[in-house]
Amino acid sequence: MTRNPLKVVIFTSLPPQKVMRVMARIQRDAPEAQVCGVLYEQRLPKTLQKRMGIWRKKMWRLIYWRYVAHRIFTSGNEILAGLFDGFIRFVHAAPKWPNGNPARGLDDLERTCKANGAELFVTHDIHSEEALQFVRRFDADLGLVFGTRILKPALFEIPKQGSINIHKRKVPDYRGGGAVGLWELLDDQKEIGVTVHRVEAKVDVGGVIRSALIPIEPLDNLESLALKADVVGEDLIVAAIRDFANGTVMETPQSGPSKLFRTPAAEDFLRMKKTLASRRKGDSNPFRRPAWKLLVKSLLNIAPVTFRNWGHQRRGDYPVMILYHHLVSDRPHHCGVSTSCFLRQVNYLLRHYRVVSLSEAVELIRKGGVKVPTVAVTFDDGYADNFINLRAITEETGLPVGYFISTEHISSGREFAHDHSFNEHGFAPNTWEEIEVLKHCGFEIGSHTRNHVDCGSTDEEFLRLEILGSSADIQKKLGPTEHFSFPTGQPLNISAPAAAIACAGYRNVFSAYRGGNSHADARRILRRGGFPNTLWELELQLQSVLAGVPQEPPHLKVSVDESALSEVR
Repeated sequence: MTRNPLKVVIFTSLPPQKVMRVMARIQRDAPEAQVCGVLYEQRLPKTLQKRMGIWRKKMWRLIYWRYVAHRIFTSGNEILAGLFDGFIRFVHAAPKWPNGNPARGLDDLERTCKANGAELFVTHDIHSEEALQFVRRFDADLGLVFGTRILKPALFEIPKQGSINIHKRKVPDYRGGGAVGLWELLDDQKEIGVTVHRVEAKVDVGGVIRSALIPIEPLDNLESLALKADVVGEDLIVAAIRDFANGTVMETPQSGPSKLFRTPAAEDFLRMKKTLASRRKGDSNPFRRPAWKLLVKSLLNIAPVTFRNWGHQRRGDYPVMILYHHLVSDRPHHCGVSTSCFLRQVNYLLRHYRVVSLSEAVELIRKGGVKVPTVAVTFDDGYADNFINLRAITEETGLPVGYFISTEHISSGREFAHDHSFNEHGFAPNTWEEIEVLKHCGFEIGSHTRNHVDCGSTDEEFLRLEILGSSADIQKKLGPTEHFSFPTGQPLNISAPAAAIACAGYRNVFSAYRGGNSHADARRILRRGGFPNTLWELELQLQSVLAGVPQEPPHLKVSVDESALSEVR
């Protein structure tokens, strides 16, 4: 017998984009439930009288005036950053929003609600009689408290099974407010907790329904911990809602000593962040090239690059750039990038380039007519750290990712030999279960051989086992894939037999040496370039200002045969 879906009503005052994101997660991953309504509290701004009262209390604190100076300095930096962004757009001959305006408002939330069969009610007082009537009308089964002030029982007890709350700290140790990870970092803890618990009249004391721990790594900061807690929290929300829908809720009462934390004032929070910055190593994010060389290259190439890009814009023939990374990790790794650093890179790309999926990039290259600077992002190998860290970035930004995996490492859990050569241990590969989740989240899964081998070999039997065998592995677990990338991927690592086998077995084949991909120079083996550490180097690489493309041997210059492509399975 078909069971009616669990009716969920959301109580929130978070930015509309975050509400739309959690609604999308519930719709995608909890088919047993349906969001029927969203009660959104839009708090009125403080009156001038109240603001003046607060200011009179704070003006006697020296720390407050330091905070004011910091705000003025930050505002100046934001103005300069805006001017710099405008200059980069001019050099690129690109529109202001190459990926569309990212801002999302209540109108967007209302459209999302209507598309999902839900209703939106916006109020200035979440406990008003109109708001209570809105919730009662749905006869909802469960309430989800998703970023509100403290609610009264008159509201959160309306749903038949009560309400649940997402709390991005461990309970009962860290009840109350404050930035994610703040109190744990100040206490030198090794992990933060994320919990879904039942809402009660007292703050964060309800029984725990779902929980998870996130380790605090050497390169973590408040930003990275918040991103990870967001994605883990959404996982827990989905799991808890499914528990309620399926009647499998396991509720654990809180026990032991507890402490309630209050959200610090802005000036105190700034002081705390400075304390943490002085105590933690952070990500040094070093240049790979001397800064003076980068400056000289930038000055010498500004004019020719600008003229070239305006020509691309006029003709509609921008080259498509494909980038690759290996892992997002807040532990030091020779191929890794920290969560915060990668977020900066992605946000830069989204501001200045059209960012497309791997399949879209290939189609643009083969069809031509690229009128906007365009980039695709891929990841190689398949590291377990990416399951939370990279997914946190993709969920936050909407970044599409091509994900190339070495299938025997995924099956066996064996670490990568290139890590051991750098004396780096403990970086496990993903599991097949994680890869399946990543595919479900929109990652395009591709092959990277079975054992991450050097394909410079001429042993055809060995190459078939590695190149085509990995495709068979993926087919068995996830379904077919069209994508293959060569490990290491320099010309010396791609022999003529390897190129022939890969091009016969996959529709899309990728190297790992930099350069753009244009329709006029369309080829079966497409170029990809690695991510530099800094935004400056990233921009120069994408504009082909850094070191040139390696000389390709003739067997790598195979042109596209569309009739042959249609036969590749």
